[in-house]
Amino acid sequence: MILPDKHIRLSNSLISLGATLLRNITGKQTVSLLWDKVRLLPDVKTFERFTLGLDMLYILGIIEFRDGLMVGKLI
Repeated sequence: MILPDKHIRLSNSLISLGATLLRNITGKQTVSLLWDKVRLLPDVKTFERFTLGLDMLYILGIIEFRDGLMVGKLI
């Protein structure tokens, strides 16, 4: 589910979802604001996938949370 393989398409992988989320993180913002931006995108699909994507980005050290706001470290 994290990486695509012969049974999991790229559009269903968390790596693809993480890239989609990163493209929509602009500066400091709340998780709710990001959800409002991406919830209708076909890669995101559900709130559960959205949170899994954020979890993966956080675990990999790509995003962090400061004072209740999400910040992309690569931005």
